[in-house]
Formats: sequence, C-alpha cells, structure tokens
Amino acid sequence: MRKVKIMTDSTCDLPLDMLAQRNITMVPLHIILGEKSYLDDGTLDSRELFRFAESTGVLPKSAAVNAFEFETIFRRLLDEGYDIFFMGISSRLSSTMQSAVAAAHNLGAVEPISIVDSLSLSTGVGLQVLEASDLALAGASLAEITSHAENIRGKVQASFVVDTLKYLYMGGRCSKLASIVGSRLQIKPKLELIDGYIVPTQKFRGSRFVDKYYEQVMERAADVDPKRVFVTHCLSSEAENVKARLEKDFGFENVMVTNASPTISTHCGPGTIGILFIYK
Repeated sequence: MRKVKIMTDSTCDLPLDMLAQRNITMVPLHIILGEKSYLDDGTLDSRELFRFAESTGVLPKSAAVNAFEFETIFRRLLDEGYDIFFMGISSRLSSTMQSAVAAAHNLGAVEPISIVDSLSLSTGVGLQVLEASDLALAGASLAEITSHAENIRGKVQASFVVDTLKYLYMGGRCSKLASIVGSRLQIKPKLELIDGYIVPTQKFRGSRFVDKYYEQVMERAADVDPKRVFVTHCLSSEAENVKARLEKDFGFENVMVTNASPTISTHCGPGTIGILFIYK
C-alpha cells in the first residue's frame, strides 16, 4: 500500500513545527500589501498587516494558491511514491480548493489525489488535518482517510469573537454605520462557520465579551471530543487565560494556543479569539 502524504494550506493555523514533526506539507496562500505580494508561510507577522492597514487605510488582501503551484507540489509528491490527501480553507471562502482540483485533473492524477472540502477555516481546518495525519501515521489508506474526513467535518465547531468592527468594515463585511454604532455600543460579534460560510450568529457587548463568548461556546462541553481543543487568536491578551480556564473547568488535557495566520488576521483584526474543537 502506498504512503499517504497529508497536505493543507496556510489557513490551517497549525504551528510550523507541528507540521514538520508530522511531515505535513503546507502550501501558502498569498498576502498582498499594496503592490507587494508575500507568501503566507510564517515569515510575515500579523502586526505588519495592521501597521499597513492603519497607515494606508487599505486592508491587506489575500489570494488563493493557484493551480500551477499545486501541480508543482503534486507532481513532486507523486514522483516520490505518495498518494495525496489535501484539505484546506472552505471552498466557499477561497478558490484554493478549486485550484487543487484543477491541478489534479491537469496531471491526470485524480485517483491518487483526494481533495476534501473542510467547510471551515483556521484551526477548524487544522483539527481535521490532524485527524487525517493521525490516520496516515497509523498506516491508513487514502480511501480510509478520505472517508473519515468526510464523516467528521460536520462535527467541527469553528467560531471567533471579534474585538473591533473596523476590519470587518474595511473588508466589506459590515457597513460604515454599523461599524460606527457598533463601536460606540461596544458590540463584539461572534462569527461562526456554518456550511462553509462565515456567519454572524451572536453579538456580545462590553469588556467581558470573551467571558460571554466562552460561556456560550462551551454550553455543550460534555459533547466535546477532548482529544484536541484549540484557542486560536490574533494578538489577544486573553488566549492563555482561556486555555487555563478550559483545562480547569473541563479537564481538557490537550488545549493548544495558536496564532491566527495573516490570511485570517487581516479579515478579523487584532483582539480576535476563537475556541475550536470537534464534537464527539
């Protein structure tokens, strides 16, 4: 049986050392600051994005991985004798997955390449990629990994609470009036991944918005798979506190704090924080 290579993109928000330890191949999206384009490969800090946005009034843009980039990586891995499993950002948020599908067809390699839509982003993708990696490391086949991925993606809880409406407005996700009024009223929206789309599902108010978000998200704590829980954030001072609280309140032993990649950060802004996990 052929070895299976797990692939993902930079929106998975998994630490680079974790990807390396598991031999997971990560393909970076692109970040565009004005006329310059950068790879979202861990070398660009989110603070640089916010400095650019504050100084120019223009939101940094992200661009999908193109089919040629995928073809190059797919060809190399196939030549090395791998079957390939790829999962990245939701197809409803980026054309990255479509590029991967096109690359597989261009190579005539649809059979040894499995491409599964995560219907998620950030460590909502990362959680699923790690599940696939667990199976690959245990010697599972490409078909077995694909079947498991399709079974668990509907159980992923991926959401964030946003500290500032400024970046949602700059990215066209809320009106200027809503941004101004919301800021004055200290409204902090909860954004949730539903069927692959980012949907505002709740509004919190005041300085204790992280506590309120925590209590709401963890209402079904007994149903959470304790295998892995992520606290993913963008320059939030609350991340370690949330981690400690999850460990104390529910006895979770594998709570990981990760930084949101520039691709994610640029759309949500500083202070954003999320709790992500898979339901049993």
